[in-house]
Amino acid sequence: MAKDTGQQQDTSPLPTAGREKAAKHSGNFLGHLFGSLIGTIVVIVVIVVVAAYFLIAKIEKFDPFGSRTTISTTVVLGKLSKIEQVHVASRSYAVDTKITQSVGVIPCFLICNQMELKGSGTDDAVVDLGKLSKKDVSIDQSTGTVTVRMAAPTIGPADLDPATCTITSGHGVLNSATQDFRNNPNGYRPLYAEAESQVHKTATRDGALHTAGEQSTRAMLAQVLGVVGVKKVTVDFS
Repeated sequence: MAKDTGQQQDTSPLPTAGREKAAKHSGNFLGHLFGSLIGTIVVIVVIVVVAAYFLIAKIEKFDPFGSRTTISTTVVLGKLSKIEQVHVASRSYAVDTKITQSVGVIPCFLICNQMELKGSGTDDAVVDLGKLSKKDVSIDQSTGTVTVRMAAPTIGPADLDPATCTITSGHGVLNSATQDFRNNPNGYRPLYAEAESQVHKTATRDGALHTAGEQSTRAMLAQVLGVVGVKKVTVDFS
């Protein structure tokens, strides 16, 4: 009987352990690939959302980390109506006033009282917002701007500075008839009134005082309304 010298091929199936190892390797590769893909997508989405958010914030001009405040007319008026008789600016003026007190038609060289006051006094620009109404206030919510229409500051009563004031007086030759003028303190009241009137008239004509009053009013309103979220205050003086 002849010997079979041909080599036989091994056609037996792979061991079970080998198949499981190959399947596991393939599953790990797919898992890593899928996980990496998901992570990349998440990162891209986050970047897009953040970029869009800041782009919108830039376009709309608001703080992306802050909250938007709605400004109401009621709140604005509630703040402004408390501002009554506020002296917003003050200036000092020199004064030199003379008055003559005489008796009827009697010549002054016989009976009269001539007085002169030299010194200085102050006068102020004053505002009163207590009478503002809703029609005087406009609000732009998009820019946080409030426009207030109000009367320009007025000039209040003048005050003399006693420390700077001196009074001199002259009298008629009949000194006994003018004694009451010198002894009566109230005799100087007309002189004081005239000096205060002179200071007030000077202040009323002083453009620098009016300008300072308006600037101070704008600054004051910006400070008062800033606490309720107003970013800009525009004041229209009438």
